[in-house]
Amino acid sequence: MAKIDNLDDVLNILPQQFIEFDLDHYSPTQLNQPLAVWAYKYIACNQEQRRKFKTNINMFFGTTIGAITQMMFCDEIWTYSSNKKENNKKLSMDEAIELLNQEMNNYKPWDEKDQEKYAAIKHLAVDYLRTSYDGWKSLDFQSPAIAERNVTMPLTHVDLLGRIDGEDELKLLEQKCKLPRLGRPKKDGTRTVSTTKLPDTPQIDHARQTAFYHFASGGKRPFLLYCNEKEHKIFDSSNCDLLTADAMQEHLEYYKRQSRLRDRHILNSQGSVKTLLSNMDPDWEHAFYWDLGDEQKAKAQAIYQEAHELS
Repeated sequence: MAKIDNLDDVLNILPQQFIEFDLDHYSPTQLNQPLAVWAYKYIACNQEQRRKFKTNINMFFGTTIGAITQMMFCDEIWTYSSNKKENNKKLSMDEAIELLNQEMNNYKPWDEKDQEKYAAIKHLAVDYLRTSYDGWKSLDFQSPAIAERNVTMPLTHVDLLGRIDGEDELKLLEQKCKLPRLGRPKKDGTRTVSTTKLPDTPQIDHARQTAFYHFASGGKRPFLLYCNEKEHKIFDSSNCDLLTADAMQEHLEYYKRQSRLRDRHILNSQGSVKTLLSNMDPDWEHAFYWDLGDEQKAKAQAIYQEAHELS
């Protein structure tokens, strides 16, 4: 007989600490991040504060290419509020390029560094759209093809929630763009760019995310698409050890372990943000995860310092 720990488990009631932190789900993005980064972003900060975090052309590029490709292939596109929007007139390539150019022209760089990369890679957007298109087309999605559908999987206290890039009745797709790197400045001040080679094996975080969609979709066959400005590459169980049935089960177990670890910190915090942060090591040397913008990173450092001083 299964052991019953407390009344909350019996009644399936969300513990008060989760309610006080306004945390009603985890996501692959949350569980893929280091614990201290997650705690600051999703416990110490609310959604409005997270919107002030630094953005960059890499994020915008991938999101925009993906969204426009969805409009070329999918019959139904879900909104962030989980409304289903019928896409009765799929975009042609000419229409997609026109929309892409509009979006790229409207992009507002975060800072001078972002402006520099934006200027250097903006002209490659159409090439990325074409390789993205080729990747989607090769998978031969059948109608009705759906984009951005919310899928969930129950964990101990809250669900794991994500949005699938594209799917039909039998398969699903997760897409990633590999953006070019900037070279040294030329005499005129402009920068050359060099192609980022597509990986020989997927990044582990990407494989884990794709595995979650496989299980949350009821077992649809998963494909992981990478593209750069020259080509695309697709991984699945036939060519990737990280997407076999056994590997995907281990990815799911990893997410369960990560969720339980966060659960324990939340429950032990007694609803206090400072108490929760006091048990974390932020590791400020991890530049990628703490690249929030100078002002936001300074706020994070101050909050962590205060929490550690009280511990």
